[in-house]
Amino acid sequence: MPLVSVILPAYNHENFVGEAIESVLNQTFKDFELLIADDCSKDGTANVIKKYDDSRIKTYFFKENRGAAENHRFLIENATGKYIALINSDDVWLSDRLKEQVEFMESHDDYGACFSWASFIDENNNEIMKDNKIFMQPNRTRGQWLAHFFLNGNCICHPSMLIRKEVYDTIGVYNPFMRQLPDFDMWIRVVKKYKINIIQKVLVHHRRFVDGGGENTSAPIVSNSMRDVMESNYILNHFFDGIDDDIFIEGFRKYFRKKDAIDKDALTCEKFFLLLDGKYYMPKINIMASILYLISNSTKNVKETLNKLYNYDEKDFFFLSSQVDLLGIMPKDNSSINNLEFDIVGYIKKNRIKCMAIAMLNDNSKIYWILKKIYILIKRKVKL
Repeated sequence: MPLVSVILPAYNHENFVGEAIESVLNQTFKDFELLIADDCSKDGTANVIKKYDDSRIKTYFFKENRGAAENHRFLIENATGKYIALINSDDVWLSDRLKEQVEFMESHDDYGACFSWASFIDENNNEIMKDNKIFMQPNRTRGQWLAHFFLNGNCICHPSMLIRKEVYDTIGVYNPFMRQLPDFDMWIRVVKKYKINIIQKVLVHHRRFVDGGGENTSAPIVSNSMRDVMESNYILNHFFDGIDDDIFIEGFRKYFRKKDAIDKDALTCEKFFLLLDGKYYMPKINIMASILYLISNSTKNVKETLNKLYNYDEKDFFFLSSQVDLLGIMPKDNSSINNLEFDIVGYIKKNRIKCMAIAMLNDNSKIYWILKKIYILIKRKVKL
């Protein structure tokens, strides 16, 4: 059996799939198989694939379009190697890509996956976005990776992946109902269980279409952007599922409201406040996630901890949940959040010293409770 199974899910990349295949066949590391599945392309992609005659290549041609996640799943299930590497049908590998990563993984049994830096190219193979260093990341601990994902979003180039096949057997494959962020969802699940490594070299050219010569899931079009937000919302709602306490503390402690929080109930409260305070990289979707999280994780001990340690009670929460107008039943000219922010902030600006004094010195005052209740709503939006 080959040590590495390279999977290449192809779709509508007639002008690029040949270069992708050749960049695999020209690797300095030779112990691999190349599995290619064409997802019922509408152009000549399948014909280009059929031109390659190499004993290491296995091809599959779907009679109907299955979607990217299902194509990935099919190829992973048919892979026989110890490791799985991915290349998209429009991307390009540098010749030492597999060599560098296999050497690392073979000498580090405690790592689940290895990635590399990547650069961007356009449809004409010109390097673009040279100032964009998103895929040039340092190495981090598991906790630091989770915190970075939470605060900044995805920063790992999918076609730079080399992963142990057993990782997929343990945590599952890509979600078939995600199109924009199945890889981001996967990296979060991987890091919850395994260490990962980044080779500090550009070993992949990741293609972005800028002249309308093609399209991929990274294309900056409206439908992709809207779907990206929706899938990120799903990820946020499950972000803290299954994280070991020590990993969570190590990665997120600097963002805690109570830096010394260590017990289970206090950590639940800290996760709630991380969501509530809008620290997620898409802050506008955080309120609903925080509400659902606390409802899902509410216990008597959590309630008491919120009250005693954080001075946060049911009234605060009920006020928060009353600000989410899912059905749009509040008229826009009398809506809850915007007008509330405007009126209160206007008052505070005019009476800044008085409000600060009352808030700090008298927790029974009306102004204190008003400030407390709107704190979350205006904290990240308004500079007082």
